[in-house]
Amino acid sequence: MKILGKNSLSSGILVGLKAFLGSVVVIEIALLIMCIILKLNITQEPKYIIIYLVMVTAIPAIIVLYNLIKIFQTFEIKDAFNRKNIKRLKNIWLSFLVTGVIYFLIAILLNFFIPYEELEYIATYAQICSIFIAFIGILFVFLGLGMVILLEIYKEAIRHKEENDLTI
Repeated sequence: MKILGKNSLSSGILVGLKAFLGSVVVIEIALLIMCIILKLNITQEPKYIIIYLVMVTAIPAIIVLYNLIKIFQTFEIKDAFNRKNIKRLKNIWLSFLVTGVIYFLIAILLNFFIPYEELEYIATYAQICSIFIAFIGILFVFLGLGMVILLEIYKEAIRHKEENDLTI
């Protein structure tokens, strides 16, 4: 099985990434329209936080998917080690890092700044959600750090490729 080039594994992944990007965009638009029409309010019903979290996560997901599509397109033409892919990997790790920070801020907001004095079960629900949201934030930060490591490996591979190209 071919990994790079036309009709290869990377071409199949590229098709899947494009389909996934299209579905994320459609879901984001549908959720936005639903929130506007139904006027969903987190402070009255904290269960709607999940809808807003999906909407917040979809924006960096679109950035990540778009950059992954561009990277896999270079795999298809067998030019994977180029400087443009470094910029794309930087966009991906920044998206992960920003998403992680946003999730931490949302977790803090749920715990400290939204008043839930009326009903105790809503306060408990918000605290459980904030723990889960903080965990997801940590996961995104670690994904971002992993992307930084991959980025440095990629830079080193490009440096070796350019050095090799000069010796030939």
